[in-house]
Amino acid sequence: MSLLVAMLPFYLFGNLHCLGMCGPLVMAIGAHRFRTLYFIGRLLSFSLAGMIAGAIGAVLNIFFKAYHLAATTSFLFGAIIIVAGLCTLFGWNYPGHNWLGKRLAPLNRTLSLLMLRDRPLTTFLFGFFTVMLPCGQTLVVFSACALSASALTGLLNGFVFALLTSPSLFFAMRAHQLFKTAKDYYNLLMGMAALLIGALSLCRGMAEIELIPHLSFGIPFVHAHPFVIY
Repeated sequence: MSLLVAMLPFYLFGNLHCLGMCGPLVMAIGAHRFRTLYFIGRLLSFSLAGMIAGAIGAVLNIFFKAYHLAATTSFLFGAIIIVAGLCTLFGWNYPGHNWLGKRLAPLNRTLSLLMLRDRPLTTFLFGFFTVMLPCGQTLVVFSACALSASALTGLLNGFVFALLTSPSLFFAMRAHQLFKTAKDYYNLLMGMAALLIGALSLCRGMAEIELIPHLSFGIPFVHAHPFVIY
């Protein structure tokens, strides 16, 4: 539970990263009938990945402890987290990022094909395999799960991480409808804005030739030039 509390801000702020990285992907399935299965697949895979990471950490901890090197697990995964943090902070590529990207290219192509199919299984698999995308954020989370040396703790943190970063993806998924609604009102809004700007321009012209007075107002507590509307 202590790991969950410590990682909670990371999970919440992770929405910003997920919106930028995975947002465009899930936007493409926003109109799918079975889009909810994407989130179910994602929750399941992240939970399993967290559990596996925790189990690996437990095995390594036991192995190193047998050789009186119990602190090695902490140093190993702690160093991974620090490197990932520095890369994120300074905008560097993660070590092995390009190599991993090339190795995962076939998976990315498969995900692209799954993304285009509005079927229950393909939508579920699209969500399930997003955990395989190269991402520094997931590297930090699953390294922390391994550091806990507990499969149960890893399972819990993987699930909470996926759950708390879902709002940004849900927003991205619904964005296509928001854009469509905005597009429907585009002519109305832009037309009214143009009429307002044009009217203000005409009023300014008439004020310049003294047909009507200028319209302005002062800002309280600011002894400067008044704000001129026209």
